Amino acid sequence: MVGYPVEGEILSRGTWTAGFALVAEKFQAGRIFLGGDAVHLFTPAGGLGYNTAVDDAVNLGWKLASVVKGNAPSFLLDTYELERRPVAVRNTGFARAFAESIGNYVPKPDIEADSDLGSDLRREAGAYLEAHGRSEFNIPGVTFGARYDHSPIILAEGEGQAPDLPEVYVPNAAPGGRAPHVWLNCQTSLFDRFGFEWTLLRLRPSSSPGTEFVTAARMAGMDLTVVDIKEDQLRAIYREPLVLIRPDQVIAWRGDGDGDAVQIIETVLGHIPAKR
Repeated sequence: MVGYPVEGEILSRGTWTAGFALVAEKFQAGRIFLGGDAVHLFTPAGGLGYNTAVDDAVNLGWKLASVVKGNAPSFLLDTYELERRPVAVRNTGFARAFAESIGNYVPKPDIEADSDLGSDLRREAGAYLEAHGRSEFNIPGVTFGARYDHSPIILAEGEGQAPDLPEVYVPNAAPGGRAPHVWLNCQTSLFDRFGFEWTLLRLRPSSSPGTEFVTAARMAGMDLTVVDIKEDQLRAIYREPLVLIRPDQVIAWRGDGDGDAVQIIETVLGHIPAKR
């Protein structure tokens, strides 16, 4: 591996098996909540343990804050496990597949031979390992594609979702997934405009003002930032003129009117479960 003959002394040798994919049965017991490595054990392949742990913290953090401030019932905390455990199972599965891709690879005999056959086998092995490297680290689908369609605080639309592939991420503004990112100009991201807590994205403020959401949010104690953007690109991606985005940048609801604003706000805060 050094690329040049070197003298070395082996002091010890041991074996290590990659491919662990363990997820705890419970993420919560009463007032005790667990996250990160305490509830999911990853093989290091793909570096997904850190990503998943951060998402755990963000998901639980805004929910704890809402309950502590008295804006949401304790049921909101129950949705932490409901949302995050399936993602942990998904992500550990991806990581295990990456580990098996490299762990189960067996070099062919004569790969080190100083011959034309050895040269061909080395090129073949290099091509395989290069493809593995791309598949393990070029994973926008894993990073951005997790969804909470099943969550009782998401007003899901029941649309068929694209296949969940590690290397493919297709921006989708249907409730339950990450809000699609758009550059508004060379220096400003759409995410820069979001509020620290909740955001109401208005893409046609003149025809869909969403004033009932502002009133309902104020009554519920919800910190709601209203963001007005008139961009054809956003309208094509988000499809609806009103989009309600959670503190973790997950879309909770979208639509073209605010007649049910009170019920929607109560749903996303956990006061009432979403109808399926």
